Amino acid sequence: MRQDFFTLPAKIWILSAILFAVRGRAFFKKPPFIHTNLKKDKDIMGNLQQYNERVADITAKAQHMKDALLTPVIDQGTGQIIGDRRTRNERLEAATKGTIFESCGKGAGTIQATSSMALQSFCNQRGIVPSDELLASAYNAIDNLIQATSGKVGNMNGLIFESAEMSTTEGILMRDRMIALILPVMLNSIVSGICTFIPGQFNQSEIFKIWRMAGSTFGDLTTGDRINWDYTGQYSSMDQRHLTGTGDGSDTGSSNEFRFDSNTVFGKVMPVKKKSVKIIHDGNVVAKDDGVSALSGTFLVGETSVTVTGTVNYTTGTINPIFSVAPATGILVHIALDIDIEKDPTLIPLVTTEMDSRVLYPHESAIAADVTLQALWALRREYNLNADAMAMSAMRNLLSADKDRKVLRDLYFFAKGEETWDKAAGDLAADIGFYYKGLLEALLTVDSTLMLRTGTSGLSGIVADKVSAAIFKAMPDQSFTPVAGYKSVPQPHYVGKLYGMWDLYEDPQKATTLQCLCFAKGRGIGEAGYVMGDAIPAMAFRHAIQRDLTYKNTLWELAYRDLQPFDGREYFMKLTINES
Repeated sequence: MRQDFFTLPAKIWILSAILFAVRGRAFFKKPPFIHTNLKKDKDIMGNLQQYNERVADITAKAQHMKDALLTPVIDQGTGQIIGDRRTRNERLEAATKGTIFESCGKGAGTIQATSSMALQSFCNQRGIVPSDELLASAYNAIDNLIQATSGKVGNMNGLIFESAEMSTTEGILMRDRMIALILPVMLNSIVSGICTFIPGQFNQSEIFKIWRMAGSTFGDLTTGDRINWDYTGQYSSMDQRHLTGTGDGSDTGSSNEFRFDSNTVFGKVMPVKKKSVKIIHDGNVVAKDDGVSALSGTFLVGETSVTVTGTVNYTTGTINPIFSVAPATGILVHIALDIDIEKDPTLIPLVTTEMDSRVLYPHESAIAADVTLQALWALRREYNLNADAMAMSAMRNLLSADKDRKVLRDLYFFAKGEETWDKAAGDLAADIGFYYKGLLEALLTVDSTLMLRTGTSGLSGIVADKVSAAIFKAMPDQSFTPVAGYKSVPQPHYVGKLYGMWDLYEDPQKATTLQCLCFAKGRGIGEAGYVMGDAIPAMAFRHAIQRDLTYKNTLWELAYRDLQPFDGREYFMKLTINES
């Protein structure tokens, strides 16, 4: 790999060094992981190309969903969602052609309108558009379900889906209802704001993490070192500073005690720019080179005058300062210099890339319901109720709720570390602002901890049990802002904003432990601690009536739901409220 880089012209590396310097802090942001279908035996450049293709694919699919569901209902003059429902529907209908919803046939308009309303509601409630990865995952789920029920894909993951083909009017209606629910269920689920989504494949999905690496030994890095988000050393800067010795009261440098040798420090000879050398004694610049190999300078230590002499070999990168009075014990001596890359352009530090991968496998969910023919017809005849539709609705709702619950259970289980707010420490009656200051400090500590652990995001939101949520909801207006029209519901749901910064969710069915889940989630693709994605959304299978005259239905789906395999736990921790 190094050889490939070294064959490029020097001017390319000059450009790379400039880019490296200009990008600054953003460059060191912890690299995200991303789903792709790369094979391990491909070289790194091929992997990077496909990585970028996957990013482009996610972006394109997300934009497709926005163009189909959101753009038509936006007033281009005001940038707001159009108020008149009829106008919105007309514009959506006009935008159906050429979208993924067109494949749904006669039900396309209804499915598109349902998905658009869910997206509009989300945007109105949160003030933001869902992440690209969520929208791209919804696109993939819709596409997979259309394929699986249209006969276009006969065998996926070794399973035959002939029975899932919609060959009847009732079957088509059932399929359309399933498709229409995909995006609304994603948007309504609280875990969608916590997790990252991947476009799930039928058999397995491989996700990769990209690391920036030092391709040279230079500055504070050696070849192969990872350049993490928290890197604070020197690598791209040609002006370097190095500690060359510590005074002991007797060493003057005459025996090379404070000598700098580029070959020793870097493992190779590095030429030094003329008139760039500085000798630093106890943080003070006390001597410089004259451009013709000599060091000189004078400074005072108390009332004692100290002279600095010595030599510089610009070609070999060796510097040997000598003090007339030995630096006192504990005094640090540094040498600053500029590496002369004009003399040797191959010294320009290189940035390479390393990729690590993990394979995830989808998980099944299945639930069945049955009703006897006698009960089915009795309900229709006497109460005008469709027991079959009621059972299907119950199964669908349970399957969706169970998915949310499963992910939440995982997040509670894998949360790492804890911060405590001592609620009883403040005097609510005396000063309500001071009372809640302890909570703010605790949340800011969580925020800082998560940022240091993930390198991508601090605290993004909190999931609270019903008692903890009640404490947050009772906070004054300047500390808590409920979502417009908020009403409590018995399922996990979005509540509002804490301190204008953090999303608050309530999980009313969680055991009342006064222990909240705190999570981090970055804005980029893959910057989360948990991975989700539908390979095959919930599909309905109707079974033939058996001798017992029982009419049976099964809902089955294939989906990814796993802790992010690289550093997923780092994105979650707990906040415990102490009331005693």
